[in-house]
Amino acid sequence: MNAGNPRSATGDDPVALSRTLARRIRVKRSELDEKGYADAILAMLRQDRLLWPAVPGHLEGRGLSTLQAARITANISRLSGSAGLIYAMHLSQALSLIRHAGDSAFLANLWARLAEDQALVASGTSEKGVGGDIFSSLCMIEALDGAGLTLTKESPNISYLDHAAAVLVSAMRVRADGRKTQVLVALETLNMELRPEAASGFLGMRGILNRPYGFTARFPEAAIFPDPYPVIARATMTPAIHIFWAALWSGIARRVIDTVKAFQAKQQELPDDAAALMRAELSRLVNKHYMLAALIRDAIADHQDPGHSAAVGGIDLAGTARIKRLKIAGSELVEQICLGGLSLIGLPAYAEDGPYSLSEPLRDALSARVMISNFRLIGANAKIERYVDEDL
Repeated sequence: MNAGNPRSATGDDPVALSRTLARRIRVKRSELDEKGYADAILAMLRQDRLLWPAVPGHLEGRGLSTLQAARITANISRLSGSAGLIYAMHLSQALSLIRHAGDSAFLANLWARLAEDQALVASGTSEKGVGGDIFSSLCMIEALDGAGLTLTKESPNISYLDHAAAVLVSAMRVRADGRKTQVLVALETLNMELRPEAASGFLGMRGILNRPYGFTARFPEAAIFPDPYPVIARATMTPAIHIFWAALWSGIARRVIDTVKAFQAKQQELPDDAAALMRAELSRLVNKHYMLAALIRDAIADHQDPGHSAAVGGIDLAGTARIKRLKIAGSELVEQICLGGLSLIGLPAYAEDGPYSLSEPLRDALSARVMISNFRLIGANAKIERYVDEDL
């Protein structure tokens, strides 16, 4: 690590501090595999106390805005898409816990402890047997013979559970009137009986431990969020994950553009016309990145608009469509930027290793269209487009 206190150079600006990660990590990227490097970044983020940036300031947190948190996500992802994805997923869960704890002393105490420990929160909302629909669940909450409740769930994938201290789990519950409602439960991993299956080997995001899990958990009534899960998902969890995913892709795109610029700086023997064409094509990639950044800023402003807040108890069709479009358009733009960089650099970018390799960011970017399928989102938007008018 560099000598001296990094905060002396950045003041108390967490976004500026996140830009110094690369030079403060004790090991070089080339010395570790993708998971080792992602883990080293997470360790530095924990040391910098950046894992809970949105904790209210009066509880000794940073109280950062969504835009600041998105910028930190992008800076992390510029180094490692895997670390950026873990950070983005965790932020969506942490924000859901903070914003929907309501008057629950149990949930407030939980997130305060997790923030103090700089512990990660994972998502347990996916489930086998429901066709990818997060608003359906076969998992039922049951009462124990003694005090407390229990649930058993089969998830097709939970990411980074090797790092997480808690998981937010969706499940069905039978109300007093006999009707079923979907709720969200905050579970600490220490209280979960985990049944992990073989780790999933994905094309990209190789710095994350992904695997299916079956699990059984016991918990008190107070671990259930006061708001129904669909309200939490529509008001906070879904908009947050699409915003932070897009910030992740912005960071990956910046890494590609950085690599193209470094490659161009070394091309001393290109004819003037070829060099001019390469600069023009690079400018086109920068334009696409600008479009992605503009979409992210617009989505954040839209999500923070008072009109949105007034509609969180129902379904805001226009807002729902826009946040899905951010995910669809953002995932397409990052792919285009990666492929454009591959074309400009050529074979050195196609190599697995080397100073101009784009292997890792390209593989990571390809995950963007399948993290909640674009096909599914486009189909959902197509059903409501006739009810939505978009103005400038």
